[in-house]
Amino acid sequence: MTSTTAPTAPDMLNFTAGFGSTSQTPRARRSRRPVAIDARSVVALKRKQGCAVVDLRDWEVLDRTGWVSGSLHCPPGEFAALIDPASPLHVRLFEPGATIVFYGGPNASPLAAARKARAMGLDARAMRGGLQAWRDAGGRVAGHPESALPALRSSLRTAWRYSLSGVKRRVAQLKRRFA
Repeated sequence: MTSTTAPTAPDMLNFTAGFGSTSQTPRARRSRRPVAIDARSVVALKRKQGCAVVDLRDWEVLDRTGWVSGSLHCPPGEFAALIDPASPLHVRLFEPGATIVFYGGPNASPLAAARKARAMGLDARAMRGGLQAWRDAGGRVAGHPESALPALRSSLRTAWRYSLSGVKRRVAQLKRRFA
């Protein structure tokens, strides 16, 4: 008969394992970072490391109020495909290991989005205060509050000018020809 010894209490519950060591995995270090951060920290993070900022608000609100310059809009139905590291959409939009900062309004939940992304192993944060806090922190805002679709409106205006100038040239040619 062989004798087996029961493990001692310190072996069973080693609470000090990993504390004070620098050999933690990146995921363990990430999980210790705060989930919610203020807008000033996000502005500094964006300037320093170029983090990805994701807007979780509806299109109507986005068009009416503007958005963080350089941010990505994520409709509610595309959230799962956006944060899944195996998704081709995620691979095209985010650099490996990049910090993703979510922000939104009263109907969007950037904190829940950041927690879901962290559960998938991503370095995700949630910006407190939304777009107003970003403005107050000195961050750049894109869009025109008075325009429903600023990019579309601008491109349509440019297309209209070019087509109108083409029509004017053609009318002038016809006048010279038949004059």
